[in-house]
Amino acid sequence: MLVTVSWISKKYDEFNKKLFEGKLPNIKFKVGHSKHSWGFASYRYDWARDTIIPEAITISNYYDSPEKVKIQTLLHEMIHIADYTFHPEHFIKNGRMVSGRVYNAHGYWFMNEANRISRETGYDVNNHVTVDERKASSVSGHSQRLIDNKKNNALICAVIGKTGIWWFKTDVNKVGYLKRTLKKAYRWEDTIGEFKTIKFYTFKNERLAARRSCEKRISGWRTTKFDFIKKMEEFKATEVRF
Repeated sequence: MLVTVSWISKKYDEFNKKLFEGKLPNIKFKVGHSKHSWGFASYRYDWARDTIIPEAITISNYYDSPEKVKIQTLLHEMIHIADYTFHPEHFIKNGRMVSGRVYNAHGYWFMNEANRISRETGYDVNNHVTVDERKASSVSGHSQRLIDNKKNNALICAVIGKTGIWWFKTDVNKVGYLKRTLKKAYRWEDTIGEFKTIKFYTFKNERLAARRSCEKRISGWRTTKFDFIKKMEEFKATEVRF
């Protein structure tokens, strides 16, 4: 299943009454699409009272999972909300981490609560996503469409200089901006010599296509012209003109 804000809100209220005596605060609920974070509980620092305020729970719809898995994710995040609510001293004091140490939000206190909730509900609440939860889940249709769109629009941008080449992953939506700004926005002579030209290539490499596209912050690789040609052959790259 895929969650909705109304589903998260309803289940939150249900488990708040059942497991926390209704003492968890009213917070916001959000639906995300993160691949790596199945759920996230956020808070903000209240300077006036030197404490933290629970803000929101976000549940990711990147994966289509059985309802049981979504509930277990929600319960995990509700433990964090309880920690923020009942034990702000675990996290921050006078604007700093307690005693200068980093609090383990999935440590002893968390696992005690997870074990209690697991006993009381029959759900498997853990401090991480389990193997069984991953096996029961698959990439959602929406996420797969985003992945396919990202692959279809992926490009390699090569900035060619007198002594070398700087290349990075981008996409078709950023071509115009890159063509307007690359030449004047960077001191290419410090890395690849005198600026010559910019070229764009389609390619076939799923790992590279999945990377974040560069625009204003260029993160890529400096190489020689010979090694660049070899890499483009490896990626089955084809030059395209815009």
